[in-house]
Amino acid sequence: MSIVIFILVLSFLVFIHELGHFIAAIRSGVVVEEFGIGYPPKAFKLFNWRGTDFTLNWIPFGGFVRMRGEEGVIEGSSEKKSEGGEFYAADTWKKLLIILAGPGVNFFFGVLVFAAVFTRSGIPHLLTEARIGAVSEGSPSQAAGVPTNVTIMGMFVGEDLSEYVVTPEVSDVIETILEHRGETVRIQTTGNCEALACEERVQTFDVYARTAEETPENQGSIGVAFESVVYQFYPSWQMPFRGIAFGFTQAFDLSREIVGALGAMVSDIASNRRVPDDVAGPVGIVHQAQETGILTGGFISIISFAALLSINLAVMNVLPIPPLDGGRAILLMAEYVLGRKRTEKVEYYLNYGGYFLLMGLIIVITIRDVIRLFT
Repeated sequence: MSIVIFILVLSFLVFIHELGHFIAAIRSGVVVEEFGIGYPPKAFKLFNWRGTDFTLNWIPFGGFVRMRGEEGVIEGSSEKKSEGGEFYAADTWKKLLIILAGPGVNFFFGVLVFAAVFTRSGIPHLLTEARIGAVSEGSPSQAAGVPTNVTIMGMFVGEDLSEYVVTPEVSDVIETILEHRGETVRIQTTGNCEALACEERVQTFDVYARTAEETPENQGSIGVAFESVVYQFYPSWQMPFRGIAFGFTQAFDLSREIVGALGAMVSDIASNRRVPDDVAGPVGIVHQAQETGILTGGFISIISFAALLSINLAVMNVLPIPPLDGGRAILLMAEYVLGRKRTEKVEYYLNYGGYFLLMGLIIVITIRDVIRLFT
């Protein structure tokens, strides 16, 4: 089931990507001769709309928009007789708009999905303080009556519990407990917390900090788990605006992480002549989605995954590598700066060189992902 959902999600994201190119081309006066769903060979033509053939092709996971005059002008030849609406004849800014519209749609789709999810579930805030989210069964904290949804402010330690240690962050709590394993510590907490606000009353609990040998697997020394994120609700009229603002923040943060990961991958390939172990292709992504249950966790889970994947597609497509959209944009800007017409011959070699480079990388990653499934 996860595989089917993944294919549907990816197909939808590719469709809106190509729809972005299509709409930008039409609005810029460029004739779109074919809107293809999937890659050739062609299965059949679905319909024709305003001179554009909408086709279904045999190879899934992709799509394309074929514009009139997109092939450019062959170097050294006389220019083709214009039929009107050619891509190569459009202004440079219009061509850039058309090329970048696809990644732009993917990016803004991710923003809108994030905005909708955050508007519904609350605006997330990262916690650095030690907010207790869960207490383990049979743990010293449960025996001491430690509640959830309280924040640890400090601890009394030592033989007579007279030494007070301030613990503003989770790391401070963990460090203090590890230093006093095998002893009883007196935890000082706030009252009940709701989102970012906590009751000002102070509570104390005497808790035994278990040694490593006494601590069960998958538990901490005192048997609590800390919250890392809380969700804050604001007045209903503010939520859509805050959701959109945080949607952009999330999308930009995710984009920076992707770019950083890509940079690290390129550096690793250049220095070690190997693809890093944490890089996954479509097969690896589907496997990880199955393991985490993200594609079977309900509608919100699926659209959140779609938003993450859409941002990934946007970033990947603006990489300065022909034949990706970013590579094509670089060639257009070079054409504008150098004052020369596009040359089919040069672009042919650049596009196919980039294509084989990308396909080779995808094949290597896919083979490794498949091997991992059976080892």
